Amino acid sequence: MKEVFIINPHISRDKQYRLMQEIKKNFQGKRIIIEKTKKAGHAQLIARKYALMEEQPVHIFACGGDGILHEVVNGIAGYPHVQLSIIPIGTGNDFIKSIDGLTREDFLDLSNYKDPFTMKADLLKVNGEYVINTVSFGFDVSVADYSNQIKKRLPVKGIAPYYMGMLISLSKSFEQSYDIQLDEQHFPTCPYMFVVFCNGRFYGGGYQPCPQAKIDDGMIDVCLIKPVKKYQIVQLAKKYERGQHVQFSDLVSLHKVKVAHLDTDNQGILGNLDGEIRELKNPTIEIVEQAVHLVLPKKGE
Repeated sequence: MKEVFIINPHISRDKQYRLMQEIKKNFQGKRIIIEKTKKAGHAQLIARKYALMEEQPVHIFACGGDGILHEVVNGIAGYPHVQLSIIPIGTGNDFIKSIDGLTREDFLDLSNYKDPFTMKADLLKVNGEYVINTVSFGFDVSVADYSNQIKKRLPVKGIAPYYMGMLISLSKSFEQSYDIQLDEQHFPTCPYMFVVFCNGRFYGGGYQPCPQAKIDDGMIDVCLIKPVKKYQIVQLAKKYERGQHVQFSDLVSLHKVKVAHLDTDNQGILGNLDGEIRELKNPTIEIVEQAVHLVLPKKGE
């Protein structure tokens, strides 16, 4: 079996060095291939290259954050001979938080992959693009979009761009109206603050829109939140992070479905797909069951 490490080279040198030391220590004598991405979308092309080599199984390690994981998933979806592991050395690694019983350190210790645990996980599919964690529309997408713009224009890093993006979003009208279809249930056009479709439980650095979501139950978990007053945002955010926002039943509704559709009247709206911002028209979100073969580390001692 080929062992392929696809690495985001923008990760700090210290993290890359520690990863190389882990690979050297735990994969001696094995056929190891190291691939470093060169631009956005490159990880998907690398993963697809190895997925197309169907003469033997391949084990791909996505090394970085949720962005590189998203790209790798889109490169291997539909290829049953490909196994996927996640090495969370990025700034955002929300997906692994949905895998109960394992910590980030368990994933980083490559000795834990000598006798791994395997499982099949579902994916979401949005207008042809695969998503392993969450799809969202509304206020959080506005924050992410402004945050990305700030990162490109100003020399700021860490959490600062996110808070700056939130301040800009709060200064504007962030209500968006959607005509939503969830399986057979139709929701007439109505303004929402958040519309989130979940495979995993966590996104945006640790928020839990759908605290009961499971990555292998064959269902899309949906969270719909109606607009709230701006002064209520901080209070709601704290509840949202802990998954306790569901207590506001007049504002929040949760659903489990197979297919969802947003009618945008052919107008483009911004959506967040695993942290990647896309402009989408009339998006359809569907579940693709057991679409990716995960190889997970055993719990470290």
